[in-house]
Amino acid sequence: MKPRQKYPFEHSLFLFASFAVVGGFLEAFTFLLHGGVFCNAQTGNLVLLTINLCQAHFSIALHYIWSLLAYVAGIFVSALLPRIFKKINIPLCVSVIEACALAALAFQPNNTPDQITYVSVSFLCALQYNTFTHCRGASLATTFCTNNLRQTVLNLYDGIADKEHTKLKKSAIYALIILSFAIGAAAGALSAPALKNYSILICSAVLLPTIVALAVSSFRHKNLNQATTENSDSQVSDSPSTFSDQS
Repeated sequence: MKPRQKYPFEHSLFLFASFAVVGGFLEAFTFLLHGGVFCNAQTGNLVLLTINLCQAHFSIALHYIWSLLAYVAGIFVSALLPRIFKKINIPLCVSVIEACALAALAFQPNNTPDQITYVSVSFLCALQYNTFTHCRGASLATTFCTNNLRQTVLNLYDGIADKEHTKLKKSAIYALIILSFAIGAAAGALSAPALKNYSILICSAVLLPTIVALAVSSFRHKNLNQATTENSDSQVSDSPSTFSDQS
């Protein structure tokens, strides 16, 4: 019997479902409350930017270009962080940054320009998207659903056609992430009109358990590596010398 593969918490279904809920929430939040801009993925913004430029609506086009630039910056930073901070748990760091930044956005003054919110959210979504990419062997996104939907159908078809249980499990993972995203979008649609900016605190609350779990996982991994290193050093020091005294 093939041994069951173990995955680190950074690849857990709970973590990815939590971030998918946040992704769906933010998509509804920015669209309903902050300029009708989609911040999680930039396809729609690119199309709207092009349309407004062609119609000479340059001031409206700026709404979309700032979001695109913030997204590019988020991807760049997510690629840069592991190179600079090689000893830091990047998933934990990104989770804390996102939770704190979203909480800060909840308390911004009412007269704050929409650009502040949707530029910040675009940056955070890019950071999230490029940090959390693999869940239990499946490559997926937590900030949009286009490829997730494609992979759900393809893996389901292959699983049934080829009778591959692994493909069916992957299809179920993608489907669960899509469902989580939809739940987040529904939560955003229901709470944003009533709670306004304070509704975004729901995202920080959703991320809190994942931050705690990531911190615990990181602490255990660090202690395990330290114990392994100490045990290895002990075995080397206790081993007999390979050199003998020569008279």
